[in-house]
Amino acid sequence: MKKKALYISIFLFIISLISFFIIEKTYIKQSQAYYINAIKQEIKTLIQTKQKATFDIAKNISIDKNLINIIKNNQYDILYKNNTKFFPIYDDYKTFNNIGINIIDNTGVVRYRSWSKNGLNKNILKYRHDLVEFLESPKSISHIIVGVFDIVFKATIPIFENEKLLAILEVVTHFNSIVKKLESQHIYGAVILTKKQTQKIKFDKFGQFIDNHFISTKISPIAYNYLKEDLEKYINIDPNSFGYVIRNNDLFDGYFVVNIPIKHKKETIGYFIAFIEDSYNLREKEIALDIIMIIISILFISVGYIAYKNSKEIDSLIKSLHNEVQKQISEKLQLIYTDPLTKAYKKTKFEIDKIKYLESKVVMLNIKNFSKINELYGFKAGDEILKITTQRIENLLNNKIYRINADEFVFFSKNIKKDILEIKNLFIKNPINLTKNNIKIRLSFSFAVTENKGSEILRKLSIALKEAKKTPFKEFVVYEEKPIKTDFLKFNSLLYDAIFIHKHTKITPYFQGIVDNKTGQIIKYEALARLENDKIYTPYFFLKIAKNSGFLFEITKIIIDKSFKQLSLHKDIEISINITEDDLLTYQLKTYLLDKLEKYNLQPNRITLEILEGITSTGTKNNLQQLKELKEIGFKLAIDDFGVEYSNFERINELDIDFIKIDGKYIKNIDSNQKSYKIAKAITDFAHSLNIKVIAEFVENEEIQKIVTELGIEYSQGYYFSKPNKEIK
Repeated sequence: MKKKALYISIFLFIISLISFFIIEKTYIKQSQAYYINAIKQEIKTLIQTKQKATFDIAKNISIDKNLINIIKNNQYDILYKNNTKFFPIYDDYKTFNNIGINIIDNTGVVRYRSWSKNGLNKNILKYRHDLVEFLESPKSISHIIVGVFDIVFKATIPIFENEKLLAILEVVTHFNSIVKKLESQHIYGAVILTKKQTQKIKFDKFGQFIDNHFISTKISPIAYNYLKEDLEKYINIDPNSFGYVIRNNDLFDGYFVVNIPIKHKKETIGYFIAFIEDSYNLREKEIALDIIMIIISILFISVGYIAYKNSKEIDSLIKSLHNEVQKQISEKLQLIYTDPLTKAYKKTKFEIDKIKYLESKVVMLNIKNFSKINELYGFKAGDEILKITTQRIENLLNNKIYRINADEFVFFSKNIKKDILEIKNLFIKNPINLTKNNIKIRLSFSFAVTENKGSEILRKLSIALKEAKKTPFKEFVVYEEKPIKTDFLKFNSLLYDAIFIHKHTKITPYFQGIVDNKTGQIIKYEALARLENDKIYTPYFFLKIAKNSGFLFEITKIIIDKSFKQLSLHKDIEISINITEDDLLTYQLKTYLLDKLEKYNLQPNRITLEILEGITSTGTKNNLQQLKELKEIGFKLAIDDFGVEYSNFERINELDIDFIKIDGKYIKNIDSNQKSYKIAKAITDFAHSLNIKVIAEFVENEEIQKIVTELGIEYSQGYYFSKPNKEIK
């Protein structure tokens, strides 16, 4: 009996020991990975943000009218007298340790340096080959670069006036503000150049050298001591790994070390080495778990010894100790992985579990209008709804789900249509009864789906969920990788340069004639925005990007100014200009239009403002009031693309519309599609009943024009009569 008890004791001890260490190491490793990756991402974001901020500073300075006058009049002493406070943009970047400004004229002569007067009025093209290339093809550039003094963020911007290059503006900022910000979070960083790049440093003013590597930033003693001890070890840390772990003599003292490469034109020019203090006490938790295991080991050994000597009831004692160990482990994991409110798993558990469900898709659901529930019934009611929702879905799926945000959950599914439909039906048929107030609420959800592969699964789901909220009648939205980033960056830069750098020369209206179907003569033109660069781009390529970047009103102003100028040269025609909701939201449209009427001596009744139908149906009262005021002044109003998205007839009556433009998709196949014909006829009859004239877009051939005329449509626009041209003919 004694031997049997001893064997059982040893067996249970070994099993518990193995289980414990597997769980411990998994927990520590996952916690470390999550912690380190979050900080690496933060550092990368800080670097990207500062690079963008440097570019924004440069662009804002480059369009300063006072600066342009200073450059034209060669009055750079004004800048030295006012120093950097001359530029208001500085107030927006007070956290930056320093911002350097360098102005070089169009011949390559240095005219201003914010940090020193040394080298002024000298031509630097002999050793600045990059500026020689820049002068040949001036365009805005943003990068991280190594110079003779240091590694810096640099933005290089051409300053134009009337398409003439006046000067080159260079704005440089440093990594020090990033290092300072990270130090407040107990992350000690240093920017270290490669040996090749270190050779470019001629004046060591800001850093120091270790093993032929230049250390750029102001470095803390903690980071310096480690780097001095073995710099190459930290430089060679795999950037894709969880980093290197330092353990000091003190049991609870430790740092994680990560290496983030800094690149210029795909070449690694330096490394951001960060020493991350163990703020989450992962080392302490690891040691604490080890101590617990040692205590348990001693207990097991003691029990085994007693069993071998005396005990007859060792079986039950061993089992109770084993159960207690398992209970403690289970409780610890419960705290780590389980949401305390809903008892669903946390986001950290999802990151671990997704490896087990590679054959499943991932579904994110969001409770619609959950914020309204909190507002109307209070947070306690909201908490009760979250708990009930979690319990119901877990019972239905027979599996745990994961709470990602306040009212967003995810789960793994091999049959997404079935699972989503069952969840919807479950909550439609069974409203939630809030016990305290006896209020019944029927919940509905938005669903997003993505493959369980690759990185950033939750980010992809969030993007798809945003789309799902916009399309409430869709069963669910599947995430699709949209290759728009490159296009966005390209057109964002092109638009900015066209508006602010090239002084409007790259954005211009193209005019398309509108024919009076009674006389067959062109009596008005629509001004269509075009972006000119290496080729001519229509709004299809840049309109959404312009909206997202806040450039729409700037484009509208350019089109208004250039169109009014053309109109002033022709006495017997009218012109139509597109107006967006963004233009109205600036509350500057009316003032701008009146200023341009006065400048070009025009009457408002020669201008039609074409507004998107969405403005009339979803616009604010202020937007509608602005349109009424413009109508009262004498401008004509037209609704563009009528019949596409909204049909708010009441708003049409409110605004006293002059024209309705039938969307081209109903006109271009009106001769072959009976539905298009009926829709066009219905819109025409409706407009005529309100004494509103109709314009047909996309009239491309004689057959279409014949039907348009038969329907009684007053005006036609399309390639059959007129292609868009830069000049009114």
